[in-house]
Parts: sequence; C-alpha cells; structure tokens
Amino acid sequence: MKNTIIIGILLFTLNACTHFLEEYSQELAKVETITDLDELLLGSAYLPVAKITTSSKYSVNLNSTRYITFINFMSDELRQNSVTDDGAYSGAFNEMFGYFTWQRNVGMNPKGTSVGAENAYWKSTYQYINVSNMIIDELNNVSITGENEAADKIRIEGEVHFLRALYYFNLVNLYAAPYKPSEAKETTGIPLKLTSYIEDKDYTCSSVEEVYQQILKDLKKAEECLEKSIPKSIYRADITAVYLLTSRVYLYMQDYKNARIYAQHVLDRNNALTDLNNFEGNESVFTSESPEVIFSMGGHMLYSYLNGNESGISQTPYFISDDLLAAFDSPEDLRKTFYIDGSENEYYYRKIVWGVSHWGQACSVSDNFLFRVSEAYLNLAEASAFEGYENEARHALATLQAKRFRNAPTINESGNALIDLIRRERQRELCLEGHRWFDLRRHAACEQYPSSKTYRHAYTEFELRIGDIIPVRTRTYELEVNDKAYTLAFPHEVLDFQNDLNKNNRPEREPVETIIY
Repeated sequence: MKNTIIIGILLFTLNACTHFLEEYSQELAKVETITDLDELLLGSAYLPVAKITTSSKYSVNLNSTRYITFINFMSDELRQNSVTDDGAYSGAFNEMFGYFTWQRNVGMNPKGTSVGAENAYWKSTYQYINVSNMIIDELNNVSITGENEAADKIRIEGEVHFLRALYYFNLVNLYAAPYKPSEAKETTGIPLKLTSYIEDKDYTCSSVEEVYQQILKDLKKAEECLEKSIPKSIYRADITAVYLLTSRVYLYMQDYKNARIYAQHVLDRNNALTDLNNFEGNESVFTSESPEVIFSMGGHMLYSYLNGNESGISQTPYFISDDLLAAFDSPEDLRKTFYIDGSENEYYYRKIVWGVSHWGQACSVSDNFLFRVSEAYLNLAEASAFEGYENEARHALATLQAKRFRNAPTINESGNALIDLIRRERQRELCLEGHRWFDLRRHAACEQYPSSKTYRHAYTEFELRIGDIIPVRTRTYELEVNDKAYTLAFPHEVLDFQNDLNKNNRPEREPVETIIY
C-alpha cells in the first residue's frame, strides 16, 4: 500500500499562511519505501548545510537567526567593532542588536523605533520537529522487505528521536527558565507538539520538567534503536551522539550521577582527542576528519561576523571579547594560538573557519551543532566534582589539558575551586560552539554552587558625516545576577497569534551608561 505524507499548512508554526516545507522537493511528499523515508529524514529533519555565498558584506544573506548563531552574541564571547562599520556592517549590527543587548524584543532595531522578525529560529525548529513527528508516524506504515530494510527502519527511528530531543532541548533552553530540580515542575516551559496532524486548537505550555522528561524519553528510544546500528557518517546521529546528548541533558538537570554515567559511555566508545602539540595546520583545527568529532549538522554562520583576514579591522564586525581572551590565561595553553588568532585587541575566530579563498563552500563541520569528545571529558569532570569524586574529575580534566597545553598544569584544586576550574575549562575548550550562553544560564541556576557574575555589552552606533562613517554613541547594557533576560521572550509573532500562550518576565532593557561622541 502506498502511503502519502501530505506536506501542507502547519498551524503550529504560528504563521497560518506558511507552506512549511515549500523549500523541499515535492517528490518527498510521497513515501512508498523505507528509502524514501530515509531521504525525507536526511533532507527535511536534519538541518541543511549553510554556507556564505559571497565575501561582500553588502550582499551576504546569512539568515543566521534561522540557525542558533545568535546565542554567541548573548554570551560573554564577543564584542562589537567599535572603531568602524566600514559602511557595510549595519545589517550585521542591526540583526544582532536585540540579542547582543538582551532586549525583551530581540527584533528591536538600535534606535528603538521598530521591531523586526523574531520567530525565524522558533518557526524553523518547530517545522523540523513536525517533520520528525511525521516520520515517526509513517514508520508504522511503510512496507519492509528483508533484513537490511528492517535494520534501516530501526536506525531511522533512532535518528529521528535523537533529532526531536535535540530540537526540544534547544528550544526549552532558549524560551524557558533554566532547569532547577526544586522548581522544574512549576516552571512554565514551551509547547510540546508530538503529533504529525494539524490540530485546530490553542496551545499550552508544558512545564520545564515535562519537556525534559519528553527529551529523555526520546533519547532513551534513540539509544534502544541505535545501540547496535553501524554509524553511517558524522552527519548522521549514532549511539555515541545519543550518549553525549543524554549526558548533557542530565548535566543541565543537575542529575550528576546520570550525567557521569553517560559521559563515560561516550568515552568507552571514543576517547580520542586532537593533540594540539602535534597540530601544524593553518586553518581549521576541527574538521570531519578529526578523531574527536562525533556528530555535526547545519552550517557555520559565525565566521562571517568574525572574519579576520589580511584586510584587518575594517573587515570585521565583531571580535573575540576581552572576557574570552582573559580565559586563556596561561602562555602554555595552545588554544590561544589555534582556537583564536590576532594581535593586540583584534582577535578573530580560528577553530572552525572557511579560508579566505573558499567563499561559496561550506565547512566540513558546523558551529551550530558540533558534538566532540572533549565535551564528554568536561561533562565527566563536572558531574564527578559535584558528586564528590574529585580524583575522577581531576583525572578527566588532566586528560583533556594534556592535549591542549604545551606543558599541562598540575591540578590540585578541590571543592568550589575545582568547579570554577572546570567552568573556565569549558569556556576555553567549547568557545564559540554555542555552549557558553547555555552554560551561563545553568551556572546561575546551579543549586549547589550558583555563579554570581554580572556581564556587560557595549554597543556603538555609527553615522555618515562629512563623507566619513564615524561612531556617534556607545551604550552599555548589563546582564545582572539572576537576570530575567537569561530567558528569551516568546517571539512577538507567536504572541500575536495566541497572546495567552506565555507572558514571561523578560524585562525591557535600558542602557546603564551612554557616551555621546
């Protein structure tokens, strides 16, 4: 029997006139075999590869808010080019202003006169979730012939449950308060949509606890399905990726016992680390050939904002922040050479890059979703430290540092000092891969040892005067301890469609200091 998936209007995107899969081939609308379903999974449930099509800042169309690039701008990893915008950066500056300055409306323009689109990531992520729901439903309908197709069906089921877990994990960590074990059941989360059919109803938000339990349920199913599956490539989820995401989820839940168990599961399968002592490359440190890369999908949009090259400061809208530079506090740490690059205050991103001559090509790995073995070591270290297994925590950290330092330091820290060291090591090792904003949130919500740091971002506006583009005003914004701005407000397009869905308390954001030039 031929089964047909009707690709039509998805009400849950909260845009009633959007054809939610119009960018994909209509041939994928008909699923007759397990191979058809696998193609639908790869083409419509995994994030597509993104690339920059031109080196001209005037004509680049990043659509980076469809990915998750913007979270790098909310963290303490980047600072704006406050010297010049070269007449070309107004698009990049305007696009990230609301995120960079922690505005309630992230689509707010710098002058505060209008609010642009805010729902690109929300909408696209729920679209991928709905395709995942369709595939899960359709698995029960396609006919299977032979052992190979039966094995493919199980593999596809595992991959699609992994993807749905990953998408919900990111959404709940953007649009809901961070997980606190004592509060998660009462904390408002996000809507859970687990059916593939259209429902003409108002949606409600599940609690943070309910969302996390659904994520764990999906990951458990993925684990069962992929446990004996042979990995296809780093661009398809396998059991090691499932273990690493499960470890991450438990770490965010402050369930350190299970976070430690699953981090060890990762290392039992792959404990390889790139040794920077032997690295001689001039471009990307991590590629699809790197032994510690477990999984990658999506694009590498951040490079266009941090494009350090021979043209210098006038070709770079954002730089590495002073906070991130200060984290590389040892001259023995090789990552300051291989992860970032520059001189004086002009530091750029080097860990994963396009070469200057490679415009129009995609990197072999992504900065949107990149799973590496080093995270498993860090998860193991942190979970072990909180569990009281400090020797195990120090050993995991030392193993990582041996591959990152010219001469690795001796680790003697214990208690909160050891936790601080692990947090700094995460800041260095996982920089600009999308972890830092989520880490800042969960560190602030940590019930055993909450962080208590305030962060500042300075935003400079430019104008054309007497034939030259010059800075005219710098405003400084502050993210305080336990600030409500650690949680994004639901996009205004979502609330326009259903205004009672969630009114969280992200405040309006005013500068704490303004300098007029």
